[in-house]
Amino acid sequence: MDNNHHIPQKLSLKKLLNIFLITFKIGSVTFGGGMAMLTIISAEFSEKRDWVSGDDISDIAAVAQTLPGIIAVNVSILTGYRIGGVPAALVAGLGSVLPSFIVLCIIATFYSVLSDNVYVRGILRGVSGAVVALFVSTLYKMSRKNVKDLWGLGFFIIAIALMLIFPSLSVIYIILGGALLGFVLYYLILRRSGGAGND
Repeated sequence: MDNNHHIPQKLSLKKLLNIFLITFKIGSVTFGGGMAMLTIISAEFSEKRDWVSGDDISDIAAVAQTLPGIIAVNVSILTGYRIGGVPAALVAGLGSVLPSFIVLCIIATFYSVLSDNVYVRGILRGVSGAVVALFVSTLYKMSRKNVKDLWGLGFFIIAIALMLIFPSLSVIYIILGGALLGFVLYYLILRRSGGAGND
């Protein structure tokens, strides 16, 4: 993997502006929170521009869910930081928050009119269906990049089962449990016995 993906670079004002505009655009058209946003961030910053790697996006998704605060903002800030350090993190965070702030101000002003509008309710129902499609797309792309062997597939199945059986279980416990099991399996057991590769 290219090490440049792991070292934040000093960016020009033009690139910082690009990061702000991209995250502003994503924040303007994404509904459903951070995981829905993740697919578009991956497409814009990884697949289209190659500013971060696919593995970076997967790491960012995992870390963002263990941090306090809004996942969408966490994802934007972490992606910005990976690209260009603190300045890029700040403009990415601002770009992701600003659209919601503007929309909320408008909705608060006209709430009494919009809340009972049949057309607005219809639009929101349509958006909800699109959000589900984004979740499925994110799951498919991340599973292809992260489930690399039978052990990874086993972790994936166990995590899905836990979320279905215990829907109130915090995702933080699942991520931390996966991290602990992964460390024990891949480092303490497989690597010491020569049963794992060097990926």
